[in-house]
Amino acid sequence: KTSILGPALCHGIIDLLDHLTKIFNEYKEDDTTTFGNENHLYHSCQYTLNVKEDNIQFVELTNHNDKIHIEISSLAPTIFYQIREDIGISNEKFRQSFSEYNLKDFTNTGRSGSLMYKTHDQLFILKTLLDYEAHVLLNILSGYHLRFRQHSTLLNRYVGLYSLRIQTSSSTNTTIYVAITVNAFTPSLKINEIFDLKGSKIRRKTTGFLSTEKFYKLKDMNFIELYPNGIRIPTNIYQKLKIIIANDAKALKKLNIMDYSLLLGIRHLDMSESQMLERQNIQGITALLRATNSLSLKQIENSTLVTSSSIFEFDTTSLSNSYLKPLEMLKEKMNMNLYYNDDSIACATLPIPGIINGTNKRVYIYLALIDILQTYDTLRILDQAYRKLIDHDKHLEYSLIPSNEYEQRFHHFLFKDIFIDANDDFPWAINDVSKSVADIKD
Repeated sequence: KTSILGPALCHGIIDLLDHLTKIFNEYKEDDTTTFGNENHLYHSCQYTLNVKEDNIQFVELTNHNDKIHIEISSLAPTIFYQIREDIGISNEKFRQSFSEYNLKDFTNTGRSGSLMYKTHDQLFILKTLLDYEAHVLLNILSGYHLRFRQHSTLLNRYVGLYSLRIQTSSSTNTTIYVAITVNAFTPSLKINEIFDLKGSKIRRKTTGFLSTEKFYKLKDMNFIELYPNGIRIPTNIYQKLKIIIANDAKALKKLNIMDYSLLLGIRHLDMSESQMLERQNIQGITALLRATNSLSLKQIENSTLVTSSSIFEFDTTSLSNSYLKPLEMLKEKMNMNLYYNDDSIACATLPIPGIINGTNKRVYIYLALIDILQTYDTLRILDQAYRKLIDHDKHLEYSLIPSNEYEQRFHHFLFKDIFIDANDDFPWAINDVSKSVADIKD
């Protein structure tokens, strides 16, 4: 459906940006808004797709009709405009990300079944929302925006919310909500692993042989296995991070929100791709697959000794960096010459430096709190009651638990098993990290 809705949505976003700009430049007070209800404001535009001319083949949308009418609405446009401005995203920059009128499909590893897309420059992620999720976002939007202005926070940045009302000539109506967030992990960051962390132990593991592709779909138990002693970070950053995540989790608890995640991206500076694969403790046929994969990787590694290394380097010069910068979100400073020595990407994106406990290998850490629209509603209360009956001893280890217990478990897990206070034990080697070992495609 991306080929149908993607171009229409991109057109709508750009056209509605023009409408928003005109409103600011030629503003006149009307009867649509009053103080405090800006989250109820919306702007709309309409498009008609010709089934035959546009080669639309999806029966569930067309139902053999000749035309599809789409009304696209920008919800709470003025608040989202201010959020974008606060982040440093001008209307012109936002427009450029949608200017090619196409979106890239993006795999959603969660349970929700939502459709996910990226803009052509991968700066933004678009995700379909259920009706109640869109309403939650609109209801908390003013406070959400105020939080960015008044406090340090790791909450991911929602920068737009749109509805698509699709109508065919048979009068069948379908409404789809699409939220736009900043992509915390753009390709330019050269991230090697991505973990979705909730503090839950049940069904929180990507199983089987972890190929390089699976390294971007890891979960809580994968982290425990790969980093049994956690990752040390500088004391000042550890203390600040602990306070900010505690504050964010408490704020979400007061809204009865749970099932959120810390999305953690790790870029390795001292570990090659083959070394990353070899960390797995596996047996049988999976071990044979790993051995075969590892052998081919080592052959490529050896070939780099007699060929130009530039063939294997990840060219990031033409890629855009994420608007989310960890140390900027924490409002924390450190010695950039020491930790980012000659690494232009690190200097521009401000990752947290970390050292793997047990190996002392260096990493850069990127992170954001995501999926903050799930409330502990009646269905989840019933689900939890059922879990208590069938699995009483472990019912609090599942993902969906009451928001107050979720908050406590989430924070405890992050600062017991993930982040470790380095104190004075942080031996960071002063050398060129602009070409880390993991940058070479083994």
